[in-house]
Amino acid sequence: MKTLPISVAAAMLAAAAFAAEAVEEKASPFRYGGDIRLRQELWDDIPIPTEEPIVTRNGYSNTYRLRSRVFAAYDFTDWMTANVRFTHMFYETIAGPESFKWPDEISLDNANLEFHNLTGEGSKLVIGRQDIFLGSGRLIFEGTALDAARTTFFDGILMRQPLSDDFSTDLFAVYDKDEDDLAIGHVHRQLRGYSPAVDGRDEAGAGVFLNGKFLDGALPGSLYYIWKHETSARAADGTEVENNDIHTAGLLLRPKFSNTLSGEFEYARQFDPADDDGIDATMAYAGIKSMHGLKHDVPEAKRNDEFGKDAQLGFGFDVTYLSGDDPDSKRNEAFNPLFSRYPFLSELMIYCFDTEGAGNWNNIIHPRVSVTAKCGGELTLAAGPVFAEERNGAGGGRDRGWLYTAQGTFLLFSGFESGRGKTTGLLLLEVLDPGDYYLSDRTAYFFRWQINVAF
Repeated sequence: MKTLPISVAAAMLAAAAFAAEAVEEKASPFRYGGDIRLRQELWDDIPIPTEEPIVTRNGYSNTYRLRSRVFAAYDFTDWMTANVRFTHMFYETIAGPESFKWPDEISLDNANLEFHNLTGEGSKLVIGRQDIFLGSGRLIFEGTALDAARTTFFDGILMRQPLSDDFSTDLFAVYDKDEDDLAIGHVHRQLRGYSPAVDGRDEAGAGVFLNGKFLDGALPGSLYYIWKHETSARAADGTEVENNDIHTAGLLLRPKFSNTLSGEFEYARQFDPADDDGIDATMAYAGIKSMHGLKHDVPEAKRNDEFGKDAQLGFGFDVTYLSGDDPDSKRNEAFNPLFSRYPFLSELMIYCFDTEGAGNWNNIIHPRVSVTAKCGGELTLAAGPVFAEERNGAGGGRDRGWLYTAQGTFLLFSGFESGRGKTTGLLLLEVLDPGDYYLSDRTAYFFRWQINVAF
């Protein structure tokens, strides 16, 4: 099995080359395809806010992950489409926790009917298992938080309804069980909840997004309301975990100040109208970014929509705030990330929350600066300090440390416009120099390389 990554990578590149030489198919009501993703992840000394241990999962981890997906879609009419997608993933662990061993299980991670233009031009209704991304993705994106990079699906309904040329609404309702009853070769893997020690906690929710261009079209953004319900469950020690309801109201704005300067601002407030001592939490994000075209253009043969046609250089600054829980207050002031417990802030730092629940983003103030270069690929460098609002770490301080990130994406094979044969790569390195919030003073790192073939 030690030769697995080399042999699989060679097979993936061969498949990509074969697909790039294939004859493109004519338009048909039946479509199919898939992708194969191979990645290696190495990390060490990632700190957690406890007295013992001071780093997560015994420190060092080195794992290969191979995920394969196949999909099919059929247009019954011009107004109804059926979609299905199967996913399989397994690990080859060199060091670290064992999971997802061959042959594992096959997940039916998309199975839905999609209706087009039933209630007006541009309307869409999707019923069934589906991926849902709304707003910025900081609140609605990840439906299977404990599924370890395999799936993100929700079980529910999504409806998009245009209201005018400038406004539309997105309405959704979901009920997501903790285990997948549709898995083939079921291994009783938890998909949701905050900890494997709590079994059987389902998640439900509903919400509405009003999307539009406010101020006579000058200010794109969204107003939204989201309700989430986490069912009661039983912990491993026999104690009962009670029901939990979180109501969230928020505003997302994406102004464009000029051809080169844009911004993004989001504010969300969480509350429980039925309980004065319930949740009272806040999320805020503010960022600006400038992108400048360079005189050198990417050669025509290497141009592609995914990475941009022209060479560009960009600079950015943003601040993320996620409230933490004050132990002296009766209310729960820790921000709840709802349906977005994935590494939207940092791949490395999501492991810093291992003792607090998978992807349980809260108690963070993170300003950072970034530089982005695009020229047939994309390279982003970012750095900034991370602070805790509340001193609830074993170190007693507010300094979570300095976080440094370098990420590059690049194209190996362009394939066709349909996506067949497109092969991309990714390199990611994150480094955290921990501060006095933790007891660990060891420099932590997270590294990933990845190849993805779409066929």
